[in-house]
Amino acid sequence: MLRKLHVLWCCCFLAVAGHVLAQPDQPEPIEKAELLEPVQDLDNALSVQDILERDAADGDYVNQVSCLNARRMRGTDVLDSRHVAFRMGRDEYYLVQFKHHCLGLRRDRPVRLDMRNSRLCKFDSIQGIEPSAMMGMREGQRCSIPGFTRMTKAQVELLKSTLKDERQRARELAKEERRRIREERTARRRGDT
Repeated sequence: MLRKLHVLWCCCFLAVAGHVLAQPDQPEPIEKAELLEPVQDLDNALSVQDILERDAADGDYVNQVSCLNARRMRGTDVLDSRHVAFRMGRDEYYLVQFKHHCLGLRRDRPVRLDMRNSRLCKFDSIQGIEPSAMMGMREGQRCSIPGFTRMTKAQVELLKSTLKDERQRARELAKEERRRIREERTARRRGDT
């Protein structure tokens, strides 16, 4: 009996292995950062490029959640004026992505959440708060939350890194443009004299 089970198990294993090896389309390789942390549903997992390029429309959210329990929130991380991550546990994050910039949201600045009861839900609002020496606290634009997408810590860290790289590239391009404009002005002045 035991030998029959072993033979049956081996046949099943070879059949499954043969099916996997015979598949012509191989999935794209998973990025190194995604290998660091387990993802529950690989079919619905988002890459950083997907997050940055997608539109923040309702149907675009994968693993969409309507509300977060405020008592479970361990932190709020403003990544930039379009992305906010809420930390719920050690490896449980929820990302809010706005379609347009939410003026007043800045990294390392506090935020005010306008929510019902002890739950932060879709269509509740968030606004950045900026300390001001003259006026006390200056409030930013109030932005409606379009939805929440579940992410891992590794995905949030990769998104932070990508956004930082994009900001650095934008600064370098702006610096290069200012240098080019200065050189053109200098060349015109020399031509006028």
